[in-house]
Amino acid sequence: MRRLFQGIRDYFKLEHALFLIPICGFALYDSVFQSFSSILGVLTDAYPDVSVTTIQLIISIPPMASIPGTLLAGFLSAYIRKKRIAQFALCVIFIGGTIPVVFRNPTIYAMFACCVCVGVGQGLLHPMANAFICQTWSDEQRGKALGFKQSFNFIGDALVALCVGYLALAHWGNAFLVYLGVIPIFILTQVLFPAGELEKKLVSRESKLDGVKALFRPRMVYLLALFFFAMMFLYVFNTNIAMLVKSRGLGTTADVSKISFTVSVVSFLLGILYGGISKKLGRFTLTTGFFFLASGMLVASFGPSLEVIALGGVLFGVGLGIQQISTIFYVSKTVEKSLVTIAISVTVSFISLGATLSPIVINGLQEIVFGATAPNQALLIAGVGYIALMLIEGLSTLTRRQKSTAREDEEGLEALDELDD
Repeated sequence: MRRLFQGIRDYFKLEHALFLIPICGFALYDSVFQSFSSILGVLTDAYPDVSVTTIQLIISIPPMASIPGTLLAGFLSAYIRKKRIAQFALCVIFIGGTIPVVFRNPTIYAMFACCVCVGVGQGLLHPMANAFICQTWSDEQRGKALGFKQSFNFIGDALVALCVGYLALAHWGNAFLVYLGVIPIFILTQVLFPAGELEKKLVSRESKLDGVKALFRPRMVYLLALFFFAMMFLYVFNTNIAMLVKSRGLGTTADVSKISFTVSVVSFLLGILYGGISKKLGRFTLTTGFFFLASGMLVASFGPSLEVIALGGVLFGVGLGIQQISTIFYVSKTVEKSLVTIAISVTVSFISLGATLSPIVINGLQEIVFGATAPNQALLIAGVGYIALMLIEGLSTLTRRQKSTAREDEEGLEALDELDD
């Protein structure tokens, strides 16, 4: 038993652990706006003259606005220290997030301004946390730090969603009081967060386009395409699982929320254990993640009962936890340290684009293949898509491993020849 507790303590032991405190704060606020979906119904009453589609834009604007923010973060990182970019992002999020608190009855345009500010701030903040982790820790420690950060992101979103629901009971604008939490995170960033390194410029008078060539190497381009489609398929589960349960008459919104909660818990646990998992699976970590995602999608698609669909949710949660962390982990190991921030920024932009295009592409494929759209068909297409990604990534991993083995054998033979000489 003592050896077990010793092993657990050693697993959670991490160098520079205090740096994770502000980083977990970043993780909390770089995607928190999705937690406000629970007040959309109240907003339709607050803005009776505004269409439902326009109200729904309040949730969809921040992810779109985060794309230019993410790209801007990558560009600025060559000129401004990461600490200052993160603090500026927190200020933008705070200003935008507190608009409904300061103005008790804001116009719909003021709400759009709130969404844009929060979105741009989230876009600026997200690459900073991941880039700092990738430049501070290496190998297994990096995997652990990314996993811990992602786990806090999952559990933080759930806690914020709970706070939003209770705060909005008196007045919907009170839900935005959660953005007051940005203040202590800003202070902790000032006290605990190091300045960070300046990134390598993609284009300069001295090196010309060397930075661009170093960033968009073949392996990086492959990962951008891989994660673009991976996020496109991933988004299908979130946008179709509720409709699947409703269309089959298997449960209520409460039952759907239980499935979503289960996915969050499983992904949270995967985040904590990711360092050990990636150490065991090695290069096949992402391939394994795609396998679980494909299994989850297909089980949910053909699930005849709520219990089977929930099982699909568990499998999906395992794959989700692996894919979300592996995205940053793989990219960080592909480029040199001085290009990590811009590489993550470009990757996150491609991922956001994949999520945005997901409904259009998946519904279009359904029309072509089935002649109509249905939630189970969308999940089926996503499952088949993940099988394709699993095969592609698996073959790519085998090829790279064979090349690496051949290179090591060649170096060993050269060393023996030198000894003979």
